[in-house]
Amino acid sequence: MISQPQIREIVNRIKNNYSLEKIILFGSYAYGQPKEDSDLDLLVVVKKSDLPRHKRAREIRKHLWGLTDTPKDILVYTEDEIEDWKEVRQAFITKIMNQGRVLYENKE
Repeated sequence: MISQPQIREIVNRIKNNYSLEKIILFGSYAYGQPKEDSDLDLLVVVKKSDLPRHKRAREIRKHLWGLTDTPKDILVYTEDEIEDWKEVRQAFITKIMNQGRVLYENKE
C-alpha cells in the first residue's frame, strides 16, 4: 500500500514538473477502500496539450519512477477534453470529476 506522505510526494513531483490545472485521486484510495494490491489512480488535468493522452501520462510517469512500487494508473486530460465529457452522466471521466478527491488545484 502507499502512504499519504508518498501520495503527497507524487502530487508535488507532478505539479513541480508540469503546468497543470488539477490532480484528482480516484479509485480505492479516494473512496477509502484500498487493499494491499490496489493501484494509485490519478486524473491530471492540463490546460492544453498536442500530445496523445498515453504520451502525456508516460511523461508524468518518468518523474515518478522509483518513488514507490505501487502501480499507478495516470490519466491526463486537457480542460477541453474534460468539458467534452461533462454532459455524459455515465462517463468514467464525469464520475471521477464528481466523486474523486482533489489533491491539487491551480488557483491562478
